[in-house]
Amino acid sequence: MKAGFRQRDPAGAPHIEDELKGPLKELVDEKAEVIRGWARAGKIAKCDPYHLIFSIWSTTQHYADFDVQVRAVLGQDMSGEGRFDDAARFLEQVFMDGLKIRS
Repeated sequence: MKAGFRQRDPAGAPHIEDELKGPLKELVDEKAEVIRGWARAGKIAKCDPYHLIFSIWSTTQHYADFDVQVRAVLGQDMSGEGRFDDAARFLEQVFMDGLKIRS
């Protein structure tokens, strides 16, 4: 495993494996095909749609899972809902700039 990546096996995962491998996988496959279509149409740069989806999930989930740490690091001035607006703007910029077609 590459440095910086950690394997996690959530305790409940074995109990919901059918859901993960069935409806969730079908939904993600469907969304991945939409992303592939955007790339084929020249709307976004070619990318691995699954890793794009995982990246969006993980970065947005971070703000929910680590809210206490985020507030502590950002400081009192950013303890309100504005931190989510700032995060949304930042992540939109990162993903949209990263998916721009380069000549």
